[in-house]
Amino acid sequence: MTSKEQKNSQTFIKGALILGIANFVTKIIGAFFKVPLISLIGNEGSGYFNVAYQIYTFMFIVATAGFPVAISKMVSESEAKNSYNDAKKVFRVAFMFLFVVGIVGTLILLLLSDKLAVLVGIPDASMGIAVIAPAIFFVAMSSAYRGYFQGKQDMYPTAFSEVVESAGKMIIGLVMAAFFMKMSIDGSIGKAIDFAAGKISDAHTQTIFSSTGAIFGVTAGTFLASCLLTVIYIVKKRKREKSGDIPRGNRDILLSLIKIAIPITIGASVSSLTTLIDMGTICRRLVVRPEVFEKYAFMFSEGSEFFAQALEGGWDATTTLTHKATTLYGMYTGKALTMFNLPLTLIVALGTSVVPAISSAVARKSSIEARGITESTLRIAMLFAAPCAFGMAVLSKEILNLLFGTYDAASVLSILSFAIIPVAIVQVTNSILQAYGRVYVPVVNMIVGGAVKVLVNFFCIPYLGIDGAPVGTGVCYLIIAILNIRAIIKTSGVKINWIDFIVRPLVAALIMGAVGYILSTFIPVGRFMCIVEIGICVVAYAVAVLFIVKALRREDVLTLPKGEKIADILDRFKVLR
Repeated sequence: MTSKEQKNSQTFIKGALILGIANFVTKIIGAFFKVPLISLIGNEGSGYFNVAYQIYTFMFIVATAGFPVAISKMVSESEAKNSYNDAKKVFRVAFMFLFVVGIVGTLILLLLSDKLAVLVGIPDASMGIAVIAPAIFFVAMSSAYRGYFQGKQDMYPTAFSEVVESAGKMIIGLVMAAFFMKMSIDGSIGKAIDFAAGKISDAHTQTIFSSTGAIFGVTAGTFLASCLLTVIYIVKKRKREKSGDIPRGNRDILLSLIKIAIPITIGASVSSLTTLIDMGTICRRLVVRPEVFEKYAFMFSEGSEFFAQALEGGWDATTTLTHKATTLYGMYTGKALTMFNLPLTLIVALGTSVVPAISSAVARKSSIEARGITESTLRIAMLFAAPCAFGMAVLSKEILNLLFGTYDAASVLSILSFAIIPVAIVQVTNSILQAYGRVYVPVVNMIVGGAVKVLVNFFCIPYLGIDGAPVGTGVCYLIIAILNIRAIIKTSGVKINWIDFIVRPLVAALIMGAVGYILSTFIPVGRFMCIVEIGICVVAYAVAVLFIVKALRREDVLTLPKGEKIADILDRFKVLR
């Protein structure tokens, strides 16, 4: 690896670390948001919250997902050729286009909120969908700025804005949720709210309004992030590079953006669609065989919050089944999926950072550099995902108890945890293929995986209950990961060392998992002891990686900032290969 290639690789890894830290902070903030939120609104309220949030997520992905990547790719390619005027014009064209897209997306959610809620089988979520609609516009604006800065391999604006967005969502969302939960219930019939008297008609309606208040925090957070990025852009505008290049025309730039963005958007939409598949099929398929609720009978037994609401609301058998399904869906998305998404933050950062890095290398016709970044990205993703999967699987009870004070979602989280590995691989391989220009390949592969998930959910959920959803997720992403890796090998000519990529990380993770299983078996569930167990597992994995399987390669360490010094230190212990 030449010094220039090493410097470019270090820039890529530095960008990934910046985004990784920001994503980790946002996930921690998200956890601090979800933990008290679920305590406030319960599993059922969490179900309403997540219905609105997932529909919003799907909508903003359809509207904007491909554009940050497309802008990033085109800006990085222009700057690699010193065409700075062209890079600036790419941003201006993208900004105006996304401005229009954001307005249209917001109007669609506002006008169709009732119909969308009915479509997924949870009509009481319609208010939350309407309240979150303006966030589509603010996210569209943020996407233009983030894509531009990422194309310049400046990850700080994206990182800062993500933290601000997450903090705004937490603070404002919790305040609004608490406001509605503290309003007294007057016992009247109907679902109207009386702000003057500070009263809500019944406990069920109170849950709906509180979840809607929490959703408002999402809209407020996206507004704050958009404002911050606008300020950063204005400040940095004074320090732009100057060049004499003649930029492309508006039409050519827009067509190029759309050509890159559409397949990426479709691929990302299919990924989000798997969540919508869960949302639509879980509730509908759970009620097919009511006996599947028996596994979670303790949640619906006499004396539970759910039982009290059923008595107060006078629910019939059909209504009770629907709310049981909503409650389990809320438990799955609010607790299990929250923990599942936490370790994927660095992987998302790797995927975001790898696109401009590989695109720049390809534009400079440096195929060796591009292959080196590809190989390192795959190895790093696997080294990080494997211990997270095994650790979360064996310590699911302890982790849930640590954060939520309950482990009712332990079974579903244990199964879901193993999907971390294929999901992580799909995250980075999608980005790698997009960077190589194979933007339609992830789309086709994601469609195949999504079709498999529909089938697994349809047949498994009536018999496995809520546990059928993570089974579908794991099978879906395993198929996509295999298809993506095959396409990368064919496209880039990368020769993957399967021992380094798969076997060594899995063996190290198995060793760590065995340590965690022994600890969880003999140590009582407790919050302090959970932290101790996690610390011991981290040490066990580090020892396994460095000394037992020796999974760390010198070239991977060299891509890190100060990589040579770190590698020299590790070489003294003879742990690098």
